[in-house]
Amino acid sequence: MYDATQWLVDRANIHDVVIAMLLYADIKQTEKIASDVFAEQISVDYTSILGGEPYTISGGEQAAMWKAMQVDFDALQHTTLSPLIDLGQPNAAEPPSTASVLVNTGVTLVRDAAEGGPILQIGGRYELELTRTSLEGCNPWRISKMKAVNIWMNGNKNVMIKQDDFETPKA
Repeated sequence: MYDATQWLVDRANIHDVVIAMLLYADIKQTEKIASDVFAEQISVDYTSILGGEPYTISGGEQAAMWKAMQVDFDALQHTTLSPLIDLGQPNAAEPPSTASVLVNTGVTLVRDAAEGGPILQIGGRYELELTRTSLEGCNPWRISKMKAVNIWMNGNKNVMIKQDDFETPKA
């Protein structure tokens, strides 16, 4: 039986994974994103911000891509607000194997050398799916699907890495 206590622990663990994803990006701990946040395989969709196509990649490779992007920024800071976790309700026969999360996010990117100004701000949300892993003795939840939804953008788009500097993997 999946009881209320385990349900609350799962919600707290899912919340921590969601917050950790962008906080670890800001403090440039992409190795922790690879080990503690992303699933072995992750479906990624940044089309509303970067164009291109959605793709599936290993969690380690996605974290490495973020690390490669970070070197061009003089500063970056994400905000993570109001994660809404859909985990179902307790008292099910079995614990859920997946959960979905909607979370409002924003990011300020700074690249002092960008032509046209150093700052870009983006506001939007992530639509996430998390999968329960079989890991024991640690948070078992990992992000297995990530879709960024752009709601607004303000500032200089030249702050972002140019498409020829950073290629999105093919689907």
